[in-house]
Amino acid sequence: MINKFGRQLGEFLDFKKISKREFAERINTTSKNLIDIINGKVELSQNMIYNISFVTEIPVSYIENVESNFKMEKTISSFLDNHNLTIKKFINKFNYKEFSKKYNYQFSDEDNDFSIARGLLKYLRITDPESLYKEDNSIFYKSKNDKPELLALWLERCYKVVIDQNVKEYKNENINVVVDYIRYCAQNNLFNKEELIKKFNDNGLYLAIEEDLKGSKIRGAFKVLNDKPAIYITTKNKRYADIYFALLHELAHCKSDFNRAKKGSLINNFDEKATEDYEIKADNTALNWMVEEKYYQKVKGLYNNINNLNVIKCFYVYRLAYDKIINYNSKIYQTYNRLI
Repeated sequence: MINKFGRQLGEFLDFKKISKREFAERINTTSKNLIDIINGKVELSQNMIYNISFVTEIPVSYIENVESNFKMEKTISSFLDNHNLTIKKFINKFNYKEFSKKYNYQFSDEDNDFSIARGLLKYLRITDPESLYKEDNSIFYKSKNDKPELLALWLERCYKVVIDQNVKEYKNENINVVVDYIRYCAQNNLFNKEELIKKFNDNGLYLAIEEDLKGSKIRGAFKVLNDKPAIYITTKNKRYADIYFALLHELAHCKSDFNRAKKGSLINNFDEKATEDYEIKADNTALNWMVEEKYYQKVKGLYNNINNLNVIKCFYVYRLAYDKIINYNSKIYQTYNRLI
């Protein structure tokens, strides 16, 4: 763990052979207060930082950075003690090596575990690791994800991707435009990430399609940014209907859970049946968009005659597998819900 700037200041004075009394006079403080600064017993005021910098020519930014890093590492150490964790176990929870490579993030010192921890918190824009584990926090609202560290990194990755998107005015009726476009793409076995993002942006929605980190179970998320819907999805299962179902599920949230999503990100986990009423409703809305419910009830047993049915084939077999009428590894599913 790094030390406060005071220790470095003491070493500087010894090297320059400057007495503490003389230096205290030069920075307009008492000898006692200077000794307390050197021993790390007092916080440096902004005025004192300026005075020290002026006299020593040590940049203000450097002094502030050392002090800031010390305070952060002190917070991290307190968290580790409270949770009986080592710093190595803590940073490993973030799969930090994969994170650095996949999301192109460089730590300031890859050989210093505390520096890595600071880098992770800086990326997440949080000042206390405890905030990652608070129930129903605004980072991942109502999530049952058992890898909150990986979830938080993915959500932040998506935020950084969408924040500069040029998103037009959002209206409720724009959802139908986007749903129709997704149905068209599914009907024709089309998937173009850039075109999807453009279609969403043109209709007032942010969209991120980003890989998650190994070990997470994330399928998608819905939140509100600047009073506009933001949809994030992964491509964990790279088949047309699976990806479009994730998009449709989040669009369903946009239609019915806009105000709820203002509290934080609504998370949809992979291979996890919905249990919350609003998640079940989002599933049902998405499935209905894929194959209209009344028609589906008439034809769900006619899958051997699929070519004569008025359905989007990948959506139809997805619903059948979702309802356990066919298996995900069955030939009909593999044939009509192709890999992208």
